[in-house]
Amino acid sequence: MPLDRARKVALEEEFCSLCNQQYHYRTDCQQLILITERWFFWCNSERGRYLTERAGQDADYAARLVEYEREQAKNRQRNEELRHRYDTAVEDENYKSRNCRHCPNCHRVVERMEGCESMICGQDYHGGNIQSGCGEEFTWDEAEQYQAATVRKSTETINDLPRPESPLITHENITCDGCHEIVRGIRFDCVHCPSLIFCEKCEQRYTLAHSNENRNAGQQQHVFRLIMTPFDEIQ
Repeated sequence: MPLDRARKVALEEEFCSLCNQQYHYRTDCQQLILITERWFFWCNSERGRYLTERAGQDADYAARLVEYEREQAKNRQRNEELRHRYDTAVEDENYKSRNCRHCPNCHRVVERMEGCESMICGQDYHGGNIQSGCGEEFTWDEAEQYQAATVRKSTETINDLPRPESPLITHENITCDGCHEIVRGIRFDCVHCPSLIFCEKCEQRYTLAHSNENRNAGQQQHVFRLIMTPFDEIQ
């Protein structure tokens, strides 16, 4: 990820200057669609499956499953919004794979709208249309073709969820912003906030509240990264 990745602010929303998507922390632009995909799968089906499997062996999870079922209507609204965001992200990836390339210097995604093969990263070659860019001059043929992130069908599942019989992993020195306890189990990290983390015990309640805050502010739903183990955080 280029070190000069900047935030563009418009109507109190921040956008990544590389991909023009909602600004994202701790992940690069192409990883974002995979994290969005995973979060959509979790909210759409995998949360319920995970809680159901755990509930058979743990009364605490049985109570969470009851809460999950009680909040189904609210979850459906969020899931539809997430589905729209996910579908839009897939369409955007497909468009960029057909029409965009990378700046040879900073790897920023660039598009040639018309005209000659000569390019300047961050502006039209003959002047104007100034945007974020490194100023590198190159030809369109020199630029590497954009490769779309590999996405899956929305009916697929998350295949690395912890097994119901397995002990909960402890994320040392990571505190949940809901219960303020050390995170155990799956860690949920908002990629659109500078720092917002929930444990799996608090996840449904607090991420749903966060979704409502975003909706009321007229903003896109935030996406949470599922971190199964501390090792996954550094991937």
